[in-house]
Amino acid sequence: MIERLWKLGGWLGIVVTLVVSLSPPMLGESGSHADKIVHFAGYAVLMFWWAQLVVERRWKLAVAVALFGAAIELLQGLTPNRQPDGLDALANSGGVLFGWLAARVLPNLPACLAALSASRR
Repeated sequence: MIERLWKLGGWLGIVVTLVVSLSPPMLGESGSHADKIVHFAGYAVLMFWWAQLVVERRWKLAVAVALFGAAIELLQGLTPNRQPDGLDALANSGGVLFGWLAARVLPNLPACLAALSASRR
């Protein structure tokens, strides 16, 4: 049950990332790079979340999530209110690396939550 919910949350994260990334920008175009923190954090969470389910060959997952971020940046060039930004792609990739490292520290969170849930019954 926990694993199903975890997968659902992961797919929801992908959909939200895609929708937010291709919608008109919510942050003002002030010329600052504050949005890079949002990119970094978002992709760190996305990578960490999926890395809890994909425990073998996580490097392939990391490549896939980084390519997802790069593809979104390219797709932004096709939208009227967005434009691709190499620094955003770099922030996305940095977040992927951070999420991968965090998953090495907490390698199987869904199993821990399932065990905790079972022990409370």
